[in-house]
Amino acid sequence: MLGFLFPNTYGNTYFALLTGPRTTVSSPPVVLQTGIAGNSTIYMNNTSAKISAVAPTSTPANYDYVLKVVNEVSDLWKIRLKAYSQSNIGRLNNCTIYFHNSSDDFSGQVYILNGNYTQQTGSWYDLPASPAERYIAVTLEANDSEVSYINVYLEILIPNKTTYIRYILTFEFT
Repeated sequence: MLGFLFPNTYGNTYFALLTGPRTTVSSPPVVLQTGIAGNSTIYMNNTSAKISAVAPTSTPANYDYVLKVVNEVSDLWKIRLKAYSQSNIGRLNNCTIYFHNSSDDFSGQVYILNGNYTQQTGSWYDLPASPAERYIAVTLEANDSEVSYINVYLEILIPNKTTYIRYILTFEFT
């Protein structure tokens, strides 16, 4: 019925650039690299990852490092982990996700005990100027052989600012 009232339709599509400061796109200053324990897959220009590990049902497993966080610039950063969603964590008897360096420094970030979070956000942890790296490690035990997912942000505090960059990490525990 409306077809005869508006027999011809005209239109155009255009894209307008807004004026503003020019920026240079560069490589991310902090990147992720695969670990030596479990199985990790790196995505999105080395800024997101999926980490898989087996959760034993008898004795906790220690995965020394499942992911490496590498500073590629001369700035000092601070990093932390923040859990933001999960599924089926009720089966996890003991799950600790933490940072450590190559010597003995340790920073607990996410803790799950008897299926409940006891800590979802870690304290800020130093990531020195390049060349520097920190490791993400996991201690893990479950009460069955199902699958649990924990999604966390790796938050990277920009030097001398109150803002931070967020990388997405997904932990899959089978």
